[in-house]
Amino acid sequence: DKDDVKLRSLEEEVNAECQEIGVVEKITVFSNHPAGVLIVKFEKPNAASDAVNRFNGKARRDGRKVEASYWDGVTDYTCRNAEKEEKETEKRLDEFGDWLENQELPDEFKLKVEE
Repeated sequence: DKDDVKLRSLEEEVNAECQEIGVVEKITVFSNHPAGVLIVKFEKPNAASDAVNRFNGKARRDGRKVEASYWDGVTDYTCRNAEKEEKETEKRLDEFGDWLENQELPDEFKLKVEE
């Protein structure tokens, strides 16, 4: 998918730039967030400080400016499509119910009726 390639490219670009500052432990890209949020976790706190100072206000190739700040560890940047998730959950549950109904039970689990 074209969007996946773009996101992977962005992640690689950010990783390369951040590795110049310090050891990057993890990059989390919030692909559905309209503001293009990503979080970079560094091995050492001083590298995070250096990254905020280096990237905050920096212009990207697409003309947008980077807003770099410290993540509070609490804010959830995940954007969800509740309607889509509900439909997917309903579909999964229906498929699971169909699967359950089509299972052949072993004799020891079958209902026995005495006559």
